[in-house]
Amino acid sequence: MSRSILMFLLACSGGTAFSEEIETVRSWDHYRELMIVDGTSAAESDARIAGMLSSLRSMDRSAGSDRIGVPAPSFEFDGWLNSEPLSLEDLRGQVVLVRWWTETCPFCASSAPALRAIDEQYSPLGLIVIGVYHPKADRDGPLDAARVERAVAARELDFPIAIDWDWRNGTLKDWWLTGPDRPATSVTFLLDKSGVIQFVHPGMEYHDPNGSEGHAMCAVDMAGIRSEIERLLAE
Repeated sequence: MSRSILMFLLACSGGTAFSEEIETVRSWDHYRELMIVDGTSAAESDARIAGMLSSLRSMDRSAGSDRIGVPAPSFEFDGWLNSEPLSLEDLRGQVVLVRWWTETCPFCASSAPALRAIDEQYSPLGLIVIGVYHPKADRDGPLDAARVERAVAARELDFPIAIDWDWRNGTLKDWWLTGPDRPATSVTFLLDKSGVIQFVHPGMEYHDPNGSEGHAMCAVDMAGIRSEIERLLAE
């Protein structure tokens, strides 16, 4: 098993990862390649991915309904890339999309093009996209800005990126982890122009149609996010 895959699995299970440079997963195909290169058979790799996609399809998409109508808690981030530090007060009057992501997650890799597309289409109309990096692998180490910069470059993200390094006690906890059990930490929020949470995608993955039946739900979710963005921009 590749080191990046191992650290992803260790992080998900609460294990300890290594301190060496962490490779950014670029896509599901790349994720599969990493497993195969390190000795996992193609069949085993495909079975593992099928199980992960099954969890995506069965995810409770109403998870997060308890956050609708709640004023977004303040940003308490550890750093910013591609932007000066932003506050919710700075963003009043604009619709804001906030998405947590990490470099070892294939769901996040597959969603990165969607975030770029959303930013390109809607930022001229008043949407602000903020990607929030939160480490899973080696998450107990000190903040490593260079690691975040590598991941941002690999995912080609040029909108504002916040760093929520201590996310278990930081902003993600305040926004998401204080309620009932959540299906994922790669959550997306849409805030209205007054800073109130109006939509939650509870995690994992979304994107435009890619011809894959296994990812059909991702396209449905992407359409729902676009619809909500357009509704909020029109208000």
